Amino acid sequence: MLQLNSKIKKIAKIYFTIIFFLVANLVSAQQVYSYNDLYQAVNFNNPEVLKLQQEYNRSLLDVKDAWANVMPTVDFQATATYMVNPPIDAVYLNIDEVINSISWPTGTKPAATGQYIKLYDGMENSLYNIQATITQPLVTWGKIPFSIKLYYKVADIKKLQLASQQKKGKIELDTRLATLHYLEKINKILEEEKSLAVKLVEHSQKAEESGMLLHQNVVEAKIKAKELEIAQQDLKEQLSKLLLELSRLTALELISVEQIDYSFNEEEIEKIMLWNREEVMEKAVSGEQESIAMLTLLQDVNDLSVKISKASVNWKPDLAFQMTLGYGGSRFPLLESNWLRKDEYSLNFSLGIKTTVFDGGKKLNDVARKLSDSQSAAINREDTRLTIKQTLSSNWNTADVCTMRMEYQDLKIETVESKISQQELVYQTGYGSETDLLTSKINLCNEEIEKEKQALSRAIACLTIRFLSE
Repeated sequence: MLQLNSKIKKIAKIYFTIIFFLVANLVSAQQVYSYNDLYQAVNFNNPEVLKLQQEYNRSLLDVKDAWANVMPTVDFQATATYMVNPPIDAVYLNIDEVINSISWPTGTKPAATGQYIKLYDGMENSLYNIQATITQPLVTWGKIPFSIKLYYKVADIKKLQLASQQKKGKIELDTRLATLHYLEKINKILEEEKSLAVKLVEHSQKAEESGMLLHQNVVEAKIKAKELEIAQQDLKEQLSKLLLELSRLTALELISVEQIDYSFNEEEIEKIMLWNREEVMEKAVSGEQESIAMLTLLQDVNDLSVKISKASVNWKPDLAFQMTLGYGGSRFPLLESNWLRKDEYSLNFSLGIKTTVFDGGKKLNDVARKLSDSQSAAINREDTRLTIKQTLSSNWNTADVCTMRMEYQDLKIETVESKISQQELVYQTGYGSETDLLTSKINLCNEEIEKEKQALSRAIACLTIRFLSE
């Protein structure tokens, strides 16, 4: 029995070693990504960016279609038919009927011959029909050139949407990496605080056994340790969620923090805090910003739509030229002999005109509708400017408040550190309480964590300000 247990232990040890090496190799095989790798992935792998890229490509095709309306349209149609029993047979003329139909002088009428003359050999078994039509618009009251300009504007909007989404992807990447940076700092503080809490519980239990502390103090120490355990679990969940968001954003498989090789530059946040706020505000609402530029282009699109609608109202006819070349016969043209013998080809020139005389006012209503859309675009542009100003002001305010709270936390940290120094001196003399000293150190960790939380909020606000002003 002892030998069996020993063999089982050896086998379990071997399996454990194999699994350990497999996991270690898997972790070591994980690809590490730099900031540039993540940024490139956001630009070229993100699903939203890819979809907008396809929309932009389709808008360029719309531009080509609009230009194609300027060019003539060429249609070609050809059919070849073989008829087993042609519908028209041969045609004969009876000579006697011709003779009888003539008024002859007496005694000069020819005798009946009973002969027939073939006038038509009958329809051949093959039949070809070929037709080519060229249609060229001449007068459209500006609808075609307005359409070309309109689709150019739409393509520019799609291009700006693509650039805006890439900028949005960058701010999402930056804010998540900033969050990752501060969460890791908080995690290190929690690790230190957890070790202090474990010591506090152990010391409290010993002090209770010696009668120096009440059981209530031991329970309070355990509560603090449990709170730290819960905080660490929450932090772990936040890190896991953050990695999932980064994976979705970059379309990369990120399963651990170690795969990201990036150090957040906290000095950049301090520089943003020193920016001239009036200049930032002016730049954020200028026409160079993608959101404002898109709304301006959208208004241009609506203005062009108004012009197209006005060009389509009643009594504004479209004029087009059409040339048709056709052939219909039993011989294939150019390849078979005698194909021109019956003049079975045709060449026609036409001028066509088309206009709406009365439609119950629908076209006029369409003009009014397009004018309303144009006015709405102008209103949306101004509303967007106000929204950007409000967002900037809110983030500046958040950054200022967080800065003040960080300064406040520095004062509290300085106070707790001074208290800890005094308690350590007293403790070294043998009069102080280790429980009080450990509790103060735990409080110091809590104040440091609160400062990092405020630093994170300020960093996200500053990064948002930079995004709005770029």
